[in-house]
Amino acid sequence: MLTILAVVSYISSLILITPPAIFDIIAAVLLCIIGVALIIWKKPQNKVGLFANHLRCPLFYVTLAITAYLGYCFFNRWKGSAKIRSISAILHIPSGIIVALATIVISLCAMYFLYCFVMELKRFYHFLNKRPLLKNLTCGFIASAVTVIACQVMIIPQVFTMGRLKFFVAALLVYATVLIIYCLTGWIKTSVTIGTGIFILISITNVYVYNFRGRLFEPVDIFSTGTAMNVVDNYSLFPIPSKILVGTGIWLAVILFLSIGYLRTKYRLSVKRRITLAVCGVVGAVCAFGYASTVKLYPWRDHGAILNGYILDFAAKFRASSAVQPEGYSVEKVEQLADEYSKSATSEKDEKPPHIIVIMDEAFSDLSVLGEISTNKEVTPYISSLKENTVSGYALASIYGGTTANSEYEFLTGNSMAWLTANASPYQQYIRSSTYSMVSYLKSNYDYNCVAMHPYTSTGWNRPEAYKNLGFDKIMFKDAFPGKHRIRQFISDREMFDTIIDTYEKQEDNPLFVFGVTMQNHGGYTFNAKNFDEEISLVGYDKEYRDVEQYLSLLHETDKAVEHLVSYFESVDEEVVIVFFGDHQPNFENDFFTSSEQVGTTSLTEQQQSYKVPFFIWANYDIEEKSVDCTSLSYLSSYVYDVAGISMPSYNRFLAELEENIPSINPFGYYSLKSGCYLPFDQATGKEKEWLLKYEQLQYNCIFDKKNRSKTLFPTLE
Repeated sequence: MLTILAVVSYISSLILITPPAIFDIIAAVLLCIIGVALIIWKKPQNKVGLFANHLRCPLFYVTLAITAYLGYCFFNRWKGSAKIRSISAILHIPSGIIVALATIVISLCAMYFLYCFVMELKRFYHFLNKRPLLKNLTCGFIASAVTVIACQVMIIPQVFTMGRLKFFVAALLVYATVLIIYCLTGWIKTSVTIGTGIFILISITNVYVYNFRGRLFEPVDIFSTGTAMNVVDNYSLFPIPSKILVGTGIWLAVILFLSIGYLRTKYRLSVKRRITLAVCGVVGAVCAFGYASTVKLYPWRDHGAILNGYILDFAAKFRASSAVQPEGYSVEKVEQLADEYSKSATSEKDEKPPHIIVIMDEAFSDLSVLGEISTNKEVTPYISSLKENTVSGYALASIYGGTTANSEYEFLTGNSMAWLTANASPYQQYIRSSTYSMVSYLKSNYDYNCVAMHPYTSTGWNRPEAYKNLGFDKIMFKDAFPGKHRIRQFISDREMFDTIIDTYEKQEDNPLFVFGVTMQNHGGYTFNAKNFDEEISLVGYDKEYRDVEQYLSLLHETDKAVEHLVSYFESVDEEVVIVFFGDHQPNFENDFFTSSEQVGTTSLTEQQQSYKVPFFIWANYDIEEKSVDCTSLSYLSSYVYDVAGISMPSYNRFLAELEENIPSINPFGYYSLKSGCYLPFDQATGKEKEWLLKYEQLQYNCIFDKKNRSKTLFPTLE
């Protein structure tokens, strides 16, 4: 009789839970078989009347609550079933009553199994009580698993979107950290608190980074602490996001619960056991990182954290510090390409090149690429009116909402973030010595005086060292600007453009190359600014999106500053080229535009709209006007050489031909002329695949193969 009851309770539990995936079904079946075996084996403790004997046991009511919840879910799942309605029609009994009766019967049977199983867990607890080390280790794993849950709660309420296996691997990684600290200190409470607390702090940081920058906090950002400290005053840390309060609350509650009632602090670890724990911790960490290295990385916003789990996704991106040699790479192939593109083309302007002024304007974008937008007046009327002697259009950036330095890197070097690991930071990771760039080429071949300027602090993105290694003669940061004209808390675009004019006027015989990175339009668009009029407002909204209106008003100020700059250089006698482009689109803390959020629901071509930024190249002399549908920031320097009449360096000749076959590219894919849309790299075929591979191989030679770097393609300043 007991065997029959056990089997019925086992089947009822499976029906009630109804696992969704084959992995879950197998796990549930194995768990239930073990439970049935325990019920039959423990006959004296599991008679049919045990409920009556255990009414005073709190675990009984816990089991009752769990079963009631499962029954409620089961009822909701089946009450609208077509099969139940068919049975209802045959029996002439309302479907609700049939489902309710079935729920009650199945729940009562399942409760018997669940209660018996919980009682066995209770016995297991008593077993652990007699073995303090095993108890500490078990509690450590429970704390690790809860930490993964708490970290994931800070991302998305649906905790297990990552799947059970990835959840277990993430918990193993946290647990390995706890074990390593435990073997070093011998204090279990400290080890659990610090070991799990590290991941909680990382997750809290991620919430703020995501809110401020629209992207996840990743390992490479650890090197960006200086930049973060520079701009943190532009954002508000309070009120604390509810996700942080919930996640941290869950973690604190479990840590306190385990620390007060279960973790044994007086237990001393022997040397042998310390070594064993260290080995287990290292092996666990290696296994977890090994699995993480096989995990697919999702570059779109928070998709990686949702599908991989934030902790596992964070671990997977540690491989960003290493470079993988491209398929078929060899020094011989690089030299063949170098010979092919080294033949120089003459230019009539080579003897006396024009001055070149490059402005990368912070967060400058055209929001209309994301969807229709209606404002009370045109946002950038002057820039839109530039047609004569102008090349203009859109370029594909590799970043969204932040990481400005990566756009600088693409423009100045011609290299693409597409071939670097997720969220890499070249200024901080790769530019540690003299590096080939547009700056070094102009300086060594045309004796340009090269000036870099950024009207903010020098500690962001390792710029002083990076600019020096790229070849700049002079570097100007915040202290070099008068600071008389500010918009919000930043030096305005107008003041930076006046500084450019002043630099030009002081220039002597050499041609001037200026690379300026503005700050006026930086994120944090809810600043209560009284030092400029917000002239732009959205039509159809009553101050619902104040940050969007402040951003658009900032662009309007930039437009005025650009008019001032161009008007000045229209009147000078010397030839001047002005290059202007945005580094990335802004991140708003609202749902005004959802195009960039619809990851997985829109095509890659539609998603790439979130990475398009406008550009123009204007000259104060006659040039061929051109409209560019969409290029890439890594290609943009070729347009500058062409407009300036300067012979392209070998690498840019390659890039120019590459653009004819691959019109635009960023880390998320490339535009396929054959398919007429954007494709991920793994779908490239034929000549497109060959061109992409050539680009990857040359870039690898430029950045990573320093010993065999091509001096023809990538000459550096001695």
